[in-house]
Amino acid sequence: MVKISAYIVTLNEEKRLGKTLQALKNVADEIFVIDSGSTDSTKEIALSYGAQFVFHEWKNISSQKHYGQELCHNDWVLSLDADEVLSDELIAEIKEKMKDPQADGYRIKICDMLPGDKKPRMFAKTYNLVRLYNRKKCNMPDYLTNDRVIVGEGAIIEQLQNKVYHYSYVSLSQIWFKLNMYTDELVKTAVEQGRHYSYLRLYTEFPRQFLFYYFIRRYCLYGTCGFWMATTYAYFRFLKIAKWFEWRLLNKK
Repeated sequence: MVKISAYIVTLNEEKRLGKTLQALKNVADEIFVIDSGSTDSTKEIALSYGAQFVFHEWKNISSQKHYGQELCHNDWVLSLDADEVLSDELIAEIKEKMKDPQADGYRIKICDMLPGDKKPRMFAKTYNLVRLYNRKKCNMPDYLTNDRVIVGEGAIIEQLQNKVYHYSYVSLSQIWFKLNMYTDELVKTAVEQGRHYSYLRLYTEFPRQFLFYYFIRRYCLYGTCGFWMATTYAYFRFLKIAKWFEWRLLNKK
């Protein structure tokens, strides 16, 4: 059986971390929790599940995860967020694959869970990302504003069939705080890359994104919760553009 190291990035995750670690300890041989300054009981919860708790000053999400990856002692690593819980079926599937891995990495379906959900809803938003990988063939870089694993040339990637349950929702305040920080990082990256946005984009971003989330992403199926979630994510998309225009205004020569 191939040994797996896991790493998780945290900041004040006492409400969700325990459930994540409870499932993760069934498949990971070591767990690193990379924290950027929690003031709640995140550290105590991490230690109670046998995880190693390490402080690392925040730069961006990929930098935090890269740091966690480099702490791991095993070649096979699993990247997980503090609000993501491995399903029992996925745990069993990973254990079976790790008896004799035939790939260099595996994509995992990450399925959104809305408040009160015990199982993912039909048509729930799902991401499909490389999260379990051999770091000799794949890498989490430290310079991106997202947490996407870079697959090395020639690496073989296979698909796992079972899911991670993504409990992203704690409260609107928590979501707005997180997205506000994230838009700051996105604008910084846009400026560094010389990206430009039009006035048309500024004025149309919010209604266009609301329609996208509400109908295309099917939040319209989730009642009142779906409405406020679609509104929130549309505002997040608008805020990124607005902050870029603000930066340009404040930095006129």
